[in-house]
Amino acid sequence: MSKSNWSNYTSFSKNSIIAALDIGSSKVSCLIGKLDNHNNLSIIGAGFQESKGLISGIITDMNALETSIRNCLTSAEKMAAVRVKKINIGFSSVNITIENLNIEIDLKGSIVSQGDLDRAYNFLSEKHSIRNKSILHVVPVQYSIDGNKGVKSPLGMFGDKLGVEISIISTDKNILKNFQNVVKQCDLEIDNIIYTPYAIGLSLLSEEEKELGVALVDIGATLSSLSIFYNGAIVFTKIIPLGGNMITNDISRIFSLSISDSERIKIINGQLIEEFENSLSIIEVDSLGDDNDSVEIIRKDLISVIKSRVKEIINTIKEQVIDSGYNHLIANRVVITGGSSQMDGLVDLTSKIIEKKARLAKSNIIKGIPENMRSSSFSAINSLLTYSTIDHNDISAEGSKKTSSSEGFYNYLVKFKNWILENF
Repeated sequence: MSKSNWSNYTSFSKNSIIAALDIGSSKVSCLIGKLDNHNNLSIIGAGFQESKGLISGIITDMNALETSIRNCLTSAEKMAAVRVKKINIGFSSVNITIENLNIEIDLKGSIVSQGDLDRAYNFLSEKHSIRNKSILHVVPVQYSIDGNKGVKSPLGMFGDKLGVEISIISTDKNILKNFQNVVKQCDLEIDNIIYTPYAIGLSLLSEEEKELGVALVDIGATLSSLSIFYNGAIVFTKIIPLGGNMITNDISRIFSLSISDSERIKIINGQLIEEFENSLSIIEVDSLGDDNDSVEIIRKDLISVIKSRVKEIINTIKEQVIDSGYNHLIANRVVITGGSSQMDGLVDLTSKIIEKKARLAKSNIIKGIPENMRSSSFSAINSLLTYSTIDHNDISAEGSKKTSSSEGFYNYLVKFKNWILENF
């Protein structure tokens, strides 16, 4: 859009307007929200477009992806009559890593001071290796005094030993730079880069689930993610290069259909439950090619194709849950979201394979959100927008607003993160 076309738009840089961008392999989504005086959020602009130039979280065509982002952003800005300058962007890639660090320092019976915390984080800065990595989040998990875990803020407490545990989420530096560049080419300033599954977990999981231990499964188009929360913090995450598009491709290949018809059949008829009364019913669809012939698909055959791929995805997730070392902490808490999560029978199949009770995540409905963006397919963009408004415990580049009793501690963590970024 040329500069002259912005005469009817308002340019906002105040904190009352926030915007978020989710760049996925199947679609690019944008939401623009406005905060009132009571910090209540409402949507004033929304848009989504087909994503081109991105496969499994890796950019394959910068120009095509830039066009997708620009078209999506323009739709949201037109609806809001607002020109976005700063934006939060979500990021997810198979190159995401999480490292849990633990240390213990001597207090010698004294009160925990800022100096003790400084010593702890100086040690962690030497212990954590992040060459060719960019840090997305530094999340305090818990502290302990004399072996007593579960301490939320140790400042002012007496003890002999202070234990500190944090999680650091990082990714490949060059991959992240490519994302940053394509967003900046759209005349946007990046406010925060947020690990998308982390934002989804903070938004959709209950406080009790995050405290007691829960596995969050997000099944996307080309990537699925597993994130485990415990003691109120994210402690494990893994991106799996499997997703709903593989189901679409299976349907296309086996029944000789176009990708668009296969996707439509998956959305309309996709299920994992073999109902005896309609298992032999016929689904008729145009065949691939120009001969105008139709293909008749028996429903039970379609279910068999879909179920085979879904089992592979869930079994891979189960393997990651076991390998994480947190399987015993999750108990019966698995929460599923994402575009492929609405398939009939998915919850039961997940419970059976993972051997834990599962449920679908409830969509976070923001005031003013369009009807066509209320499904779990848009849980990521909704969560990215609300990220700035909720109480999270991660350390951003600008720091977090904390209570006065812990403000110095969190300011130090901000300096610690910046020191890592400047020296590696």
